[in-house]
Amino acid sequence: MRTGFDFGPLRDRRYRLFWLGRSASGFGDALMPMTQVFAILSVGGSATDVGVVLAVSMAVRVLLLLVGGALADRLPRRLLLIGADASLAALQVLVGCLLLTGHGTVPLILAASVCYGAGSAISRPAITGIVPQMIGRTQLQQANALLGLSRGVASILGPAAAGVIAAVTGPGPAYLIDAVTYLVSALCLAVLTIPPHDSGARASLVQDLSVGWQEMTARPWYWRTLCCHALWNLGSSVLPVLGPVVLLDAGHTSSSWGIVAAGMAAGSVVGGLVVLRWRPQRPMVVGHIGLALTALPLLALTGPSMLGVLVGGAVLGAAGVSLLNELWMTGLQQLVPQQVISRLSSYDGLISLVVLPIGYVSAGPLANLAGTSMTLGIGALLVVASTVLALRIPQIRLLRQEPDGTLVGPGLGPASLDGAGGYRPPS
Repeated sequence: MRTGFDFGPLRDRRYRLFWLGRSASGFGDALMPMTQVFAILSVGGSATDVGVVLAVSMAVRVLLLLVGGALADRLPRRLLLIGADASLAALQVLVGCLLLTGHGTVPLILAASVCYGAGSAISRPAITGIVPQMIGRTQLQQANALLGLSRGVASILGPAAAGVIAAVTGPGPAYLIDAVTYLVSALCLAVLTIPPHDSGARASLVQDLSVGWQEMTARPWYWRTLCCHALWNLGSSVLPVLGPVVLLDAGHTSSSWGIVAAGMAAGSVVGGLVVLRWRPQRPMVVGHIGLALTALPLLALTGPSMLGVLVGGAVLGAAGVSLLNELWMTGLQQLVPQQVISRLSSYDGLISLVVLPIGYVSAGPLANLAGTSMTLGIGALLVVASTVLALRIPQIRLLRQEPDGTLVGPGLGPASLDGAGGYRPPS
């Protein structure tokens, strides 16, 4: 089903404010990866220090996702996001000022990275749950596409801005700019009026986590798909580790990988535009076929004249990831009751991302043992296998989208929802 570009959600004042706030903080987030590297190196850190900081930050983010999901289902999500934005703004002001005054150290940046990862873990599940509180089911795909589109644009502008800021003034001001973006987001959220969601019966945090686990295991199609996504992450993790090395060995310069990264960012924008315009009848089938496109840049690295082909593959692969992400998020928001959606989305992040550190760590040794081309081929094979396995799940194949955007299909909810185990949309 093709439609015109649908910016309808932006006509809703609540969503418009939310989107503006997330777009601002998304730009700040896009500044941070490169800024953090420059900050570590500027205070005398090494490449090993960079790896440690990135790994610890990712580990904290993954470990706290479940807590963030439980909090987002039991507390007002708007207030939770305001608190996270305000805390992260204060953190970035502190780090920026210490760097500007010459008091920055690697342990300081590590501690700040841990806190940053914690704030991100608290925010992510709340964002998943708050969008359906503002937007009806028929507009969820467009609402998610607009958020993805702003992230894609930020992924283009953010690294470039970070490099310019670091070159002209050092990394300190970039932290202060990030703080301002979080304050903008907090201000936009502060003036929103969102009806409270049904958080269910009050329980302890441990009980909430247990309920989240039960809700996930009651939906076999859901956790099986998450396992497929984890396998995809394991295969695709080879690209950022070996890609720059292969290009340098082939005689390219370090800027060549920057071109590839720019291609990925552009692909994310393309994917967002596709989702904004097109409502596929079989959204999960289309999304997972798109996800398989990420095998292209892995295979391109094994051939001659790789840069041009690699950039093209990177654009298509990133577009496919963006396509799947927005369609998957829309499905989750429609198919899961509001009172448990944040907890289920936190398991999404946990299961899907927990293997990433394994992939990052093992790619180099495996390339030394089996050869770089073989390792890239294994990564591509895992990517394709993960999507084939996902498409073998009946609910993924049979889920369809009605012309008004409503998703329907058999066996999508736990048996308690209806006698046949099918999905009954929450009232």
